[in-house]
This record gives sequence, structure tokens and C-alpha cells, in this order.
Amino acid sequence: MCAKKSESVTFRLDEKHDKILRKIADEQRISLNTLVNHIFANYVETEMYLQKFGVLKLSTDSFRRILAELDDKTLVNLATRAGSLEAKEFILFKWKELNLHSVTSFIKIFFDVCGFGRCDLVSDSSKVVLSAHHDLKEKGSFYIKHFLESLIRTSLDKSCKTTITEDSVTIEFQS
Repeated sequence: MCAKKSESVTFRLDEKHDKILRKIADEQRISLNTLVNHIFANYVETEMYLQKFGVLKLSTDSFRRILAELDDKTLVNLATRAGSLEAKEFILFKWKELNLHSVTSFIKIFFDVCGFGRCDLVSDSSKVVLSAHHDLKEKGSFYIKHFLESLIRTSLDKSCKTTITEDSVTIEFQS
């Protein structure tokens, strides 16, 4: 396994931010260097694309309240559109192609960075299984189910086996 190449860079950091970053690094039991590398990597690999694409940040409570006001038909239409159009557009914007890697990478961002919950994604040569836990309640599960099924169906031409509960969604499809 090859080690990643790194460069030695010197820059000045505002004293207030330095203290906060050092405290965070200490709490996480990692070096300041590791923490700053994580922050830079997140910006370069994800946040920069989210900003350029125009992703809106919204609190979980606000999104949950919006979902609660939608009837099921409207919710399905919105989730399906978001999964089949906006998600695909973002994937093409960032990765320039639709394939299993770009779609699963997007799904990780959808949960881990955009705040839709926590996900565990396992794949092998025959199938992909995604288990997600969230704080969006029953309508959130309904939205996520239709969003992901639409994304997978339209991007990868795969059908899904989906199980939902009030706080989780599990989707399985062939690799």
C-alpha cells in the first residue's frame, strides 16, 4: 500500500481558531495536523461541490416539519424528482459519470455530510446493502425510501428491495 504524498505548508492561523482547533483535536485524540487535513479534505472533496451546486443547508427540525405538512402523494413526487434529477445532476457535476462508485459515494455524502442520518453501506460482487438511521420520523423514512429508490433505478437501472421503519431505511440492490 502506497502512502499518500504530502507537502509541508506553512500558513498563519487566527489565534482564536488555533485554540479551538487544538481543543477539538485534543478531544478527538488526534493531532492538529490530522484534524486540519480532515477539514481541508472535506472542503476540497465535498463542501466545495455542495457550495458550487447550490445545496441549501436546513435544520433537521425544519425539514421534519416540512415533511409533516406534505401529503403522501406530494412527498413521493418530491422525493422521486430529487432522486431522479437533482441527485443525478450533482453526481454528474462532481464525478462526471453515473456508476456504482459515484452513486454510492453520493449516498454517503447525502447521509454523512448533508445530515440526512447515519448510514452503513456494504457491497460485494453481487449486492449492495445500505442501512440508514435518521431522526426524521416516519415521513422521513418514506421520503428517503423514494429518494434512494428513484436514484438507484434511474442512475443504475436497478430495482431495490426496501424495508423501512419510523427511524430507518434499508435498501438492497444487485451490484
